[in-house]
Amino acid sequence: MESVGWPQYILAMFVLFGLLGSLGLFAFAVQRGWILKTFTGFQHFAPAERRLSITESQIIDPRRRVIIVKCDDVEHVVLLGAEGETVLSTQPAKPKSPTASAASFRDQNS
Repeated sequence: MESVGWPQYILAMFVLFGLLGSLGLFAFAVQRGWILKTFTGFQHFAPAERRLSITESQIIDPRRRVIIVKCDDVEHVVLLGAEGETVLSTQPAKPKSPTASAASFRDQNS
């Protein structure tokens, strides 16, 4: 049985750390979009703007919930339950005032 000498052990550790480091750099480049831009020619890769959002949600009882869904510039009040969904009302969305958004931001961070 042969014993492994210190130079072989250190060389193997350098190779292992080099491979792990290059794998990490590759993953970072993929996450930042550099690989996609290099191979496909995309100059800017950004996700599409979302049109649908849940503005508010309120639980009525263990089986029912009311949510406000905003799509484009229209808000829908929807009742979700075990037996189905019901649209209660539809109306144009209210524009956000700068003071209201700052107040909600303050409430969320406190």
